[in-house]
Amino acid sequence: MAKINLKNLETFLEKLEEKRMKQIDVIRSLTSREFNPEMWEKLKETLYYYKPLNVNVIIDDTTLREGLQMAELISPNPYDMCKIACLLRDIGVERIEVITYTKSDQDAIKLMHDEGLGEMLAGWCRANKDDVNLALKLDFKQIGISHPVSYIHFEKWRSERLNKIVENIVESVEYAVDHGLKVFFHGEDCTRADWEFEKLIVNAVAEAGAVVYRICDTVGIGNSDPETPLPSGIPMKIKKLKEETKIPYLEIHAHDDLGNAVENTMAAIKAASGLYDKFYVSTTFLGIGERCGNAETEKIIMNCYMHHNIKKWNLSLLRYTANYIATALNYYLPLNKAIVGDAAFQHESGIHLQGIKNLSLTYELYPPELVGQKRRIIIGKRSGKHGIHMKVEEKIGKVVDEDDPRLIQLVQIIRDKYSTEERRFALSEDEFIELLKQVGFIQNVEKNRSQKPKL
Repeated sequence: MAKINLKNLETFLEKLEEKRMKQIDVIRSLTSREFNPEMWEKLKETLYYYKPLNVNVIIDDTTLREGLQMAELISPNPYDMCKIACLLRDIGVERIEVITYTKSDQDAIKLMHDEGLGEMLAGWCRANKDDVNLALKLDFKQIGISHPVSYIHFEKWRSERLNKIVENIVESVEYAVDHGLKVFFHGEDCTRADWEFEKLIVNAVAEAGAVVYRICDTVGIGNSDPETPLPSGIPMKIKKLKEETKIPYLEIHAHDDLGNAVENTMAAIKAASGLYDKFYVSTTFLGIGERCGNAETEKIIMNCYMHHNIKKWNLSLLRYTANYIATALNYYLPLNKAIVGDAAFQHESGIHLQGIKNLSLTYELYPPELVGQKRRIIIGKRSGKHGIHMKVEEKIGKVVDEDDPRLIQLVQIIRDKYSTEERRFALSEDEFIELLKQVGFIQNVEKNRSQKPKL
């Protein structure tokens, strides 16, 4: 084994030390106590590598169609459906797919039209004239016609011959186009479809006037590896659709049965870059949808922003929109949900809080305010002096000396709670406030009220 030349190593480390200090100086110069969007953008471009895309990514949110089909969610009222659609518009979503079949759905669509959303709304239809007529009645300008393209799904119509299936699909698309509708065709379960048949269908609907083909990874079997062959290889399918079909544009609609919906959606975007000038991505907020759900709207937006520097969306509304949807649908928003969950910017353990205190980027990829979040310091069994100190300053709004006897007393009280009382859960906000009163950080209003005023 070759011996390490300590002198050379020391020289090398000195150069790295200089590089380290320069980087940290830049980071600190662009880090502010209060969120500053301009400084953050400079810091992001300094610190993180991004690869520009040669394609316009269009979010086609289907929370109000696919999302509402998730089992056991409550049905939102028309006002809530309209409010969700307005929030999606305000974020920068460019197409909103909605369900149309019940009276409350239709009442919601009317409210959306009243809010000026008509041009971006898309009705979801089966391949029949009745559904298309309903979309026309509801004044949609565009629709998606959905139909399976895999032999597995054709078992629902076992006696139906392939030529009849193709004929029915083409007639439905032609009927919609002839009535002035912009048509997307959704190839349901195409990641398990016979490519020769799928290609025939895509070319047939393109000739009938459809402008977008939706790649539907209906059971989440799609694979993001560019070398994975058809039918499950997502990048390969995009390549072949470009080479062998006449459809002008594509869209990806990925399910999360194997936990790969976001990965497959991002792989589709990258595969489309350079092949198409625009590419549609069908997503749902919070990933809600049939069974295991879909690629999350907020995750695709943030991946495009962080990894590809796309700045076309209002990120500050992500947290509020997530909470609104969760409340409207009685959906339990997981604490650790990326970007929008309560725990996304919560810190309890001592080592984490020390890092956050010294430099927030230590454990936060981006400022919480960027996505409408707020940092929360939780005091529990694994919190130390750094965390308690930060929590005190947060609550009283003042700088506190590390040697303040009240702080030292507070730290000891909290340690005793977890060592002698065998407490297992974090302190609530109210409990922490009471401890602040106990050690004298906050004036005890009730106690002062009981004292007689001096005359």
